[in-house]
Amino acid sequence: MMSNIHRLLPRLVLNRRLLQALVDEHQPSCVLGFVEERRQVLPLIALGLQEIEDLAQLGDGFRLSHQVVLVRGVETLRLDFEFQGRMPLQVLLDPTNVVVQRVLEALAEAQAYFVLVVGAHGVTTFRADHGAQERQQFGGLCRRDQSGTIKPERFASLERTWREYSTERASIVWLGRDDPSLLDLSGPQRYELRPAV
Repeated sequence: MMSNIHRLLPRLVLNRRLLQALVDEHQPSCVLGFVEERRQVLPLIALGLQEIEDLAQLGDGFRLSHQVVLVRGVETLRLDFEFQGRMPLQVLLDPTNVVVQRVLEALAEAQAYFVLVVGAHGVTTFRADHGAQERQQFGGLCRRDQSGTIKPERFASLERTWREYSTERASIVWLGRDDPSLLDLSGPQRYELRPAV
């Protein structure tokens, strides 16, 4: 007798406050962190897109690209997200920021990462496996000269300038930039996402 075998989706553990920050923010937003899948900790890029009523509209995948861009002579990191049939999104990050550096280092070492999207009525996740070339690119971003850190008020000014001149994609707000505790998956900060089947 044969039976159908269904692959069980894993439970994911993430930081409770990270998830709450996305739920509370009404503008499209992004926060970096980590997620635990089957006892393996992987990098996480989480997006808050409250305007999406039905997350099934995002389709089965996304494309993420990244590049170093100069804003008023200062190097910044831009992430671009493309979901099927939706306007591309981008977020500007400070490559000298400790949170960004920790997640970039993990992206350079891990075989995979997650993108989590919080919509108006739920959450969905995408797991992306990446190869040696992508890991090498993220590693190169980690090894860039970080001797001159960008002060928070200076980066806020760079973001304003970038938003004024960036028209080809919708810009999103970077949350949790100065809060390394959002990277913590231990103790009371642990929150378990269970798949809806």
